Order: sequence, then C-alpha cells, then structure tokens
Amino acid sequence: MRMRGKKKRLRLSLVKNSTAVNTSIQRKLRQLQKIIPGCNEMDLETLFPRIANYILSLQVKVNILKNISTLYGV
Repeated sequence: MRMRGKKKRLRLSLVKNSTAVNTSIQRKLRQLQKIIPGCNEMDLETLFPRIANYILSLQVKVNILKNISTLYGV
C-alpha cells in the first residue's frame, strides 16, 4: 500500500519537472544535430533515421577496422 503513495509522488514530481525535461531533451537533440554530419536544423522525423544510419555506419567501420587489425596481427 505504500507503493501507491510513492507512485503518486513520482508522478507529481514528473509533472512539475516536465518543462525541465523538455529543455533537457531539446538541448540533447541540438547536441546530436551538431555531432551527426548533415543534420543541422533537421526536423525530428528525418533526424532519428539519419542518426540510426550514422550509428550503423560507424559500427560497420569499427568492425572493418577490427578485422583488418586481426588480419595484420596488430
């Protein structure tokens, strides 16, 4: 029964901090836009697929470099 009170307080604190969360999310999205090439001032619908593709391409590059280093014994 105590869990109900904790959940209620958590929900209330989340509602109070929603503007802080929104500004935090916006700041993080701006940082992502700066990091990912070609994503400056991009809308969210195209930003997330672009980020996913960029992460996948980085993973492929890392795997290629790992394979090359094991091939040459480095």
